[in-house]
Amino acid sequence: MNDIDWPRRAGLSGALDEAAIVAITDRAGQILYCNQKFADVSGYSRAELVGQNHRLVNSGHHPREFFQTLYRTIASGAVWRGTIQNRNKNGELYWVDTTIVPNLGEDGRPETYTAIRFEVSDHVRALKALEVAQNETRRAAQARDRFFANISHEVRTPLNAVLGLASALTQTTLTERQAQMLSLITGAGDALRRVLDDMLDLSKMQAGQFRLAPAPFDLRADITAVVEMRATTAEQRDVALSVAFSDAADGRVLGDGVRITQIVSNLVSNAVKFTPTGKVDVRVDLTTQADGDCLRIEVQDTGIGFDLEAAARLFNPFVQADDTISREFGGTGLGLSICKSLTELMGGEISARSAPGEGSLFSVVLPVQRLDAAPEAANEIEHADKAAQGQRILLVEDNPANQMVVSCLLQPLGFEIVTADNGQEGVDQFEQGGFDLILMDMQMPVMDGLAAISIIRKQEAGRRLHRTPIIMLTANTTDAHHERAMQAGADALVAKPVTLEILLEGLHQGMAASEAWPAAMAA
Repeated sequence: MNDIDWPRRAGLSGALDEAAIVAITDRAGQILYCNQKFADVSGYSRAELVGQNHRLVNSGHHPREFFQTLYRTIASGAVWRGTIQNRNKNGELYWVDTTIVPNLGEDGRPETYTAIRFEVSDHVRALKALEVAQNETRRAAQARDRFFANISHEVRTPLNAVLGLASALTQTTLTERQAQMLSLITGAGDALRRVLDDMLDLSKMQAGQFRLAPAPFDLRADITAVVEMRATTAEQRDVALSVAFSDAADGRVLGDGVRITQIVSNLVSNAVKFTPTGKVDVRVDLTTQADGDCLRIEVQDTGIGFDLEAAARLFNPFVQADDTISREFGGTGLGLSICKSLTELMGGEISARSAPGEGSLFSVVLPVQRLDAAPEAANEIEHADKAAQGQRILLVEDNPANQMVVSCLLQPLGFEIVTADNGQEGVDQFEQGGFDLILMDMQMPVMDGLAAISIIRKQEAGRRLHRTPIIMLTANTTDAHHERAMQAGADALVAKPVTLEILLEGLHQGMAASEAWPAAMAA
């Protein structure tokens, strides 16, 4: 049969025979016909190909099972489709999208096979390059996350001593000069803590691992508190800082209060920083619309402002209006990017309006849910002072400075602190009994905190002891660390650095979770 008869017998149109790589083989795989396109791509002449087995161009890349499946399919009379890697006469690889159609004889069995191929080498190489790039990006992101986590841990540990002892000193009698110096120490330490938090938040957001935690919070109290934290800095810069609430913006709302106040904190901090003199006004309103309650926060300043070009990139990470601002005012350029990401995660919107020399107005609109008023809570420190009498706390912590921080914060309230330098010592102390609560570090020599908690929980179960509240006090702050702590048996996790208020809140959370645990297990 000549070259003209084979394509006609296989039912191939002339146009397809010209556009595609075409070969017709017998049952044994011998090439009976091939078109010029096959010769052009493979590098063999048509005379070299016809009469040869199709394995001549096989690259050897595919496993044996690949071709076994292919042969079973076409031998049954079914059409096979897939991508095959071949090798040309010069040894270079090329890829073809292939369709193999059995040509049935009079007995109903395949007599010959028509293979129609289209070269897709560029496409396959592009996909492989994309896969390599994605893997490299993934590895780079993992390295970045490990770097951020390690830096955070290494900085938070000494920072805990700075902020913790500063918090303890605020409970003592100080001269006016000492109080001013302590305020500067606290402000500097808090600024460093915010940089760490911003780095970790950005890393989580970019990795898609960031989670919101909606809970009831006091709108006026929480926002007022975070604004007042910037009052000292504003006063030092001769900037009048005020916060005003509408009549409707009162009581408790359901939302992620921690992240909402973080947005306010970043916006107010920026406004104070970029206002050499003048004022910063914070306005808060709560409205009810057809689709629910809406929280509106505005931060307006009389500062240096920025132009439209700067506004277009202001919410990008590590960006400030220009390089001179970075040199003059400092900062990482992360604050506004995180504000935007947090706002969008909560389903809200953030916008900015400004002009050079005319100040700026930042507006944030967030969906929240208005709640019924809650009974007034007692002062946390006064409450703790009464509840602490006779309470024994086992502090398992290998860092002497951190041991001192916790002791200085809690002992004046009446807590008795017993220390252990590692997880094994902590387990040994627990076995002696008599502790109302345990504070456990995570990373320690000899035995880490996670292993120690697991052993303590097993002993409680085996000896049928009352569950002791365990609060993990650690510089490891990622979601993965939090999960591991909860899985080991911790009741709460408190991230270093701590102040007295942060530590007391952690103790209350741990005790509440421990009390709820038996009921939850029974349910």
